Amino acid sequence: LVHSNRDRMTSPQATQSLTARARRAGARTCMITVRGGDHAMIRRAPAWHHLTTSLVTGLLGTGSLPGPVTAALGLPPTAEPTEGTFDLDRLRAERGAAGLQPSS
Repeated sequence: LVHSNRDRMTSPQATQSLTARARRAGARTCMITVRGGDHAMIRRAPAWHHLTTSLVTGLLGTGSLPGPVTAALGLPPTAEPTEGTFDLDRLRAERGAAGLQPSS
């Protein structure tokens, strides 16, 4: 799940809770927070688009997922809601020019 930390339509905390409930039900989940975005994904649109492209191609097997996302998808059903929750800017900094770039 991808969510903005400033979304006023849907609570980021509710999305994090949904991630944990889905995991307990057997889904492989993680959550990536986009700082400074909004519900409509207009702010930081290039970052949203690049992230979703990276995640979809990774999930389809035609690209690679960031290591932390791969690890989160393997978390046990009992993992805490905060486990497997990442900040996009931190993922990009860790991954560098290899992926989850461009800036914005």
